[in-house]
Amino acid sequence: MNVKMDEPTDRAKETREIVTSLCPECLKVIPGIIRENEGDVVMEKTCPDHGPFRTLISNDLSTYSRLRESPRKVTEFSMPGSRANRGCPHDCGLCPSHDQHTCLAILEIVSHCDLQCPVCLADAGPRGKFIEIKILTSALRNLIRCEGDVTPLQLGGGEPTLHPDLPSVIRETYRLGFDKIELDSNGLALAGDPGLSERLREAGLSSVYLQMDGLSPEVSKFIRGRDLVEEKLRAIENCKNAGLEVILSVTVVPDVNDGNLWEMIQFGVEQGLTGVNFQAIALSGRFPEYLRDSGKRFTAGHFIQEVEKQSDKRLLGNDFLPIPCPDPRCGLMSYMLIRKGDLIPLGRVLPEGHLMDIVADQSDWDIVVQQIHSNASSGCGCSRPWEKTFGPGSICMDLDFFSVGFHGMMDAYSFDCERSRKCCVHELTWDGRLIPFCLYNIKYRHQFSTRDTTARTAVVSSGTDEAH
Repeated sequence: MNVKMDEPTDRAKETREIVTSLCPECLKVIPGIIRENEGDVVMEKTCPDHGPFRTLISNDLSTYSRLRESPRKVTEFSMPGSRANRGCPHDCGLCPSHDQHTCLAILEIVSHCDLQCPVCLADAGPRGKFIEIKILTSALRNLIRCEGDVTPLQLGGGEPTLHPDLPSVIRETYRLGFDKIELDSNGLALAGDPGLSERLREAGLSSVYLQMDGLSPEVSKFIRGRDLVEEKLRAIENCKNAGLEVILSVTVVPDVNDGNLWEMIQFGVEQGLTGVNFQAIALSGRFPEYLRDSGKRFTAGHFIQEVEKQSDKRLLGNDFLPIPCPDPRCGLMSYMLIRKGDLIPLGRVLPEGHLMDIVADQSDWDIVVQQIHSNASSGCGCSRPWEKTFGPGSICMDLDFFSVGFHGMMDAYSFDCERSRKCCVHELTWDGRLIPFCLYNIKYRHQFSTRDTTARTAVVSSGTDEAH
């Protein structure tokens, strides 16, 4: 647990926290100190076997403090999937010590990929295994048992379109009650087979989380190993034609594509997509080796500064709210309206308290629109800023919707156990456990990708802790 050592009387004073972290070399649990350093915020820690480490957490103390102090909206899960025996981060399943339910579950249905990208969080190789339907069903039922209901679900990998019977995977998932099903894909199969998107939508797929890091061949070659821009454009077209929502997933690498944030936002708007999510590169899986020692990080502070600068302040830092389900330092989100090509953040037309509830629920647009209608016509005065912007009677008329998000993922260098304990994006393993996503990539991914989990499924489904 984080312990505040020096309580600042204002944000200009030094911040200092002791946290539980990990050694990046051996993953031994060690303490870390988060402190201010000449306007930056850094984590410092020392492993008795591998020496000292220092990692940039934020390039802006005021942004870090704003996120750190933001309120949270906590929802308990229905029942734990494991017991708290050894303490964080050793008992994931989720154990009773975890502090948030599952807002989004990620189930990786294959372990291999048809690309060997220089940047790959999963470190996916060209060969691997795929989930069987009976294992899928058991894992999803375990998720429902722990959560008490279905959740939004993302099917990933590896590359999930390599599953030999992907439509059946989606149909079974939909049959179990999951109606918000997203595919995390590199888009190659979706580009190459115009009918695939339609078949997946008919099976129950809702949306595609499409990896697309930029519009130039140079960016694509650096991050993905080859020029994939035309294939991404075809994938977008095929998905849109099939009626699938598309959200762009942009991995941001310092000095490679961090100068193209506004370009990608504009591209998403012009293409009529649902949104763009920027994800800072994490030093997990495969990544350029020079980043390990360069000290370069892309943080929430960088994101806000770059978006403001690149958009000529069409978007401002205050337009982005911390996502309050997890630790608020983990991500930022802005829901926006589009009118005649202009982006209008909802925070400028809705009261912050109402907007906080929308962001906390990570709602899909159907729910967002319903809440906008309700808030703007409630007679409580909420409609006044709306009418000032759009005029009377214009609620949701001639408007499109868009979202821009930022996810600051942790790796072993920046790991803070308190943030992991509050995580709401959970990896659903084949044996039915739920593990905070960043922690899964740091500590658990290798053990799950290299062993047969079939025999463990019945044990975990029984609700015992024998799986430990």
